[in-house]
Amino acid sequence: MKKYGMVFMLCLILTFFCPLMVCAEEFTSEKNGLDVMFVMDYSGSMKTNDSKDIARGMVKAFVDTVHSADIRVGFVAYNDRILTSTSPLTIQTAEERTALKALMDQEGYSGNTDIGLGLSYGLELLGDPSGRKQVIVLISDGESDLRGSNTGRTTEISQADMKTAARRCAKTGTKIYTVAFGSYDGNTEALKEISENTSAHMYTAETPDRLIEILYGIFSTNMDYSIQELTDSVFAPGIQNIRVGLEENYLDEMDVLLISPRKIGNVKILYGGQAIETINLGNYAVGKITEIDNKIRELTVQAETLENQELQLYLVSYRSLTPVLEVSPSLYKNEPLCYELYFRDKNGNEVTDPDFYQNFTYQFSLISQQEKNASQESGSEALLDTAFSEGRIRGQKLMERSGTYFFQAYLEDSMGNSAFEPIPVRVENRLPEGTLPEPGTLTVITGERSYPLDEHFRDPDGDDLSYSLEYGSGKCLEAELSNSVLTIRPLKAGTQTLSLQVSDGESVSDYEYEIEITPLWKAYWWVLVLFAGIVAGGIIWKLTHRPKPELEQLTVETKKNHFCGRLDAYFTAQPEKEGEIPPLSFQLHKIRENRLVIGMLLEEYPEAVSALELNEIYLVADADRRMVLYHTSKSSVMLGNSIACKQIQYSVSFGDVIYITSLDGSYELEIHYIAVIQ
Repeated sequence: MKKYGMVFMLCLILTFFCPLMVCAEEFTSEKNGLDVMFVMDYSGSMKTNDSKDIARGMVKAFVDTVHSADIRVGFVAYNDRILTSTSPLTIQTAEERTALKALMDQEGYSGNTDIGLGLSYGLELLGDPSGRKQVIVLISDGESDLRGSNTGRTTEISQADMKTAARRCAKTGTKIYTVAFGSYDGNTEALKEISENTSAHMYTAETPDRLIEILYGIFSTNMDYSIQELTDSVFAPGIQNIRVGLEENYLDEMDVLLISPRKIGNVKILYGGQAIETINLGNYAVGKITEIDNKIRELTVQAETLENQELQLYLVSYRSLTPVLEVSPSLYKNEPLCYELYFRDKNGNEVTDPDFYQNFTYQFSLISQQEKNASQESGSEALLDTAFSEGRIRGQKLMERSGTYFFQAYLEDSMGNSAFEPIPVRVENRLPEGTLPEPGTLTVITGERSYPLDEHFRDPDGDDLSYSLEYGSGKCLEAELSNSVLTIRPLKAGTQTLSLQVSDGESVSDYEYEIEITPLWKAYWWVLVLFAGIVAGGIIWKLTHRPKPELEQLTVETKKNHFCGRLDAYFTAQPEKEGEIPPLSFQLHKIRENRLVIGMLLEEYPEAVSALELNEIYLVADADRRMVLYHTSKSSVMLGNSIACKQIQYSVSFGDVIYITSLDGSYELEIHYIAVIQ
């Protein structure tokens, strides 16, 4: 029992003296799902400007190489009509990618150009935003031109539709990226205006590599990836073995992309003993590696080339790590705001590799609500210190002012970036605590009273306190505050209110005290009646302080004692007309008083209690697990073989038996005092 008592006391001490721990909450920076709609110009001018079908080929190469975990791709082919189209589809399987590419190849380049028609139709296929990011990529080699078209639409209608689609996209946050492809001879201002009105960009692309880089750049905020150009060379005929070193860790997928102006021959990728087949579609080939082994640090690309064949080789790597930020959303003033950032892989395991974290640049910042409202410039943010420790990026900042702050975190490396939404952090300032002690009786002759206020007031946040008197001195007393000491000087009898203000620098607590200066006659009236009181007290004592009855006196003397063991009761005789009373047992440790009446134990049998006069037989708890037997009953009471006389105390020990017989002999009762191990 002593050991458990010490443990309890230790827990109590820790509860009072350890600071309140504020639990941090977890926040993650998730990439939103992406729906991309390719709107491609299939007009007759594209046959000249893209004679090798590079634009369509690069879009198909993008479909084959993009990380398909949470991306859907839609497609619209237009000239002065809608040729082929589909709403956004998943491209997670090879079959889904093949079906989408087949749709792109259904039509050839011909006819006039109606950009407004294609753009409006693509926007309709996207549908209303549903929590996923939506992007439109418009690829064209010219501007709207419907001269000679028999569709009933005009160039002016097409241009108006372009502007209408741009306004709708601006309202929903859908960006329209425009790409002027090939030897563009149209008006780029129209494409530029569409992009800028939706907070996007316009690009020009005359070569395949430029287009593929543009496409990946557009979606960089939705994917963590790196695109690395491995070679851009002219090769001799034969089988080329190109060795590629692998440096990135924690990858989910790698795609090898080959691009050439001429048809690409057979391509194989050798990776960790595997020969990975590629998808070869004329001017490009793609090999997809989805089972990544971080121990393999090299792969080999075997490509069959022709005489003087130009070949570009890219390695596109994808990573799906989830950045996790832990920060306390609420704390008290003058406590440290602790923050930690780490990554989880796709299996939910925490990444603790210090070499991996060294590749990142990161920035944590904190801005108050007032600063956020006053200025949106990044210069108003307070940058926070960080350090890598125990597998995480960690830091803390002492919050010396209360209020609402916004915690922001941003990190990036060569494969992408992640930005957390601003996290509100509430810093609470607790009010000062305390009160002045009761002043007692104050009179004009008791003198002044002084109160060191720092001994009576404290701030839960540890701030230094300052004090002021709003009103104090008056007709009844003088109040003075000096060096945090309050002095009260009585002037004359009466009542006066004292108002004290206690400040922690941010908030003020008001305390009001009603102080009474007691008249002398009221304060010292007792002196006048002291002697009379003593005399009266003596008389009253003699009249009332009579000796207590022996039982009452015994109860008082033994009030600290408690019963133990149990009593077993047996009726050895009772009237035949009554039902037999079974043996009874009473656990004495359940009795909280130190005196019991036997009649109360047997109150269920009132005839027996009355006949045996059990309400006049008492047991009083004594020391050393004994009891005192005392009775005023007319019944015959025996303790063992000895008669227990009335109003005489008898000591009862474990094993003793009390015999009680009624005057008429109709009832006989045995009570056994039994020891019980507790």
